[in-house]
Amino acid sequence: MASDKEVIALLQEFSSIHPLEFLQKLDVQSMGISNVLCFLMCADHEVTAGEISEYMNVSTARVAVLLKKMSDKGLIEKHTDPSDGRKVMVAITDSGKALFQEQQREILLYSGAVVDHFGTEKIKEFIESCRQIRQIIDKVEQQELEKNKKQ
Repeated sequence: MASDKEVIALLQEFSSIHPLEFLQKLDVQSMGISNVLCFLMCADHEVTAGEISEYMNVSTARVAVLLKKMSDKGLIEKHTDPSDGRKVMVAITDSGKALFQEQQREILLYSGAVVDHFGTEKIKEFIESCRQIRQIIDKVEQQELEKNKKQ
């Protein structure tokens, strides 16, 4: 088993690349907008706010705030369902489609540069390592939950 000293040294090394600084540059709202745009592009028809909420696994209140911002930016159109006044229907606009396509180009550009630098095999190994780390963390969390239930 790894010693505390070894673990602390690895955590310090990981911290030295400033992962939080990078992650903070990712605007959570922008990620939400991207998710909604992706969902609407794949749906290719009007959807309900509830369907978006289920897709994103977030509350309808959070989706409502996000949809308001997207509507204000002209990325979506929303209206009340004439057959059920409780439902809000959402459709992507041409501006929303253009933003989605721009975001896709950027993702491919940056991701392509990473793959070109490291190669496909190293990227696959990294993904598998991340998968294994997630499984270990999930296992430890489950063990802690079971331990706490017994206490």
